[in-house]
Amino acid sequence: MHKQLLVAFASVLVASAIVVAQSDEIGSVEDYDATMKEVRTTFGALNSAMDARDGDTVLSGTAKLVEIFEQVEAFWATRNVPAAAAIATEAAAAANEIRAALEAQAFQEIAPARDALAATCQSCHDEYRERVDGDTRIKAGVL
Repeated sequence: MHKQLLVAFASVLVASAIVVAQSDEIGSVEDYDATMKEVRTTFGALNSAMDARDGDTVLSGTAKLVEIFEQVEAFWATRNVPAAAAIATEAAAAANEIRAALEAQAFQEIAPARDALAATCQSCHDEYRERVDGDTRIKAGVL
């Protein structure tokens, strides 16, 4: 009986983890656009935190960006756009470089890592995003 309860409990935990993981997925183009707005907001806050030398906020901001870019990578991978997925992976790595520089107290490396992240974002926007009616969206024909 004890073993059956343990198996049942483990099954519920696994099912819950799957639901949580799926809720973090970017399921539609509209979700993607909302996620990109979240990136913009988070990156802006990250820049402000860097200027204010607020290490805790920089660390939480980079962690959030890494999580977002992992979702972005999955979005592009499931839609068979490997070059865009690779850019998202690069963006996550750049966010991790900011965190690593801060943790190592290699402060001279933070700004270049931030600039690399911005350049990575810009390269994706140049290739896959367009401005339409004052808003940004995935270019027609990409998906």
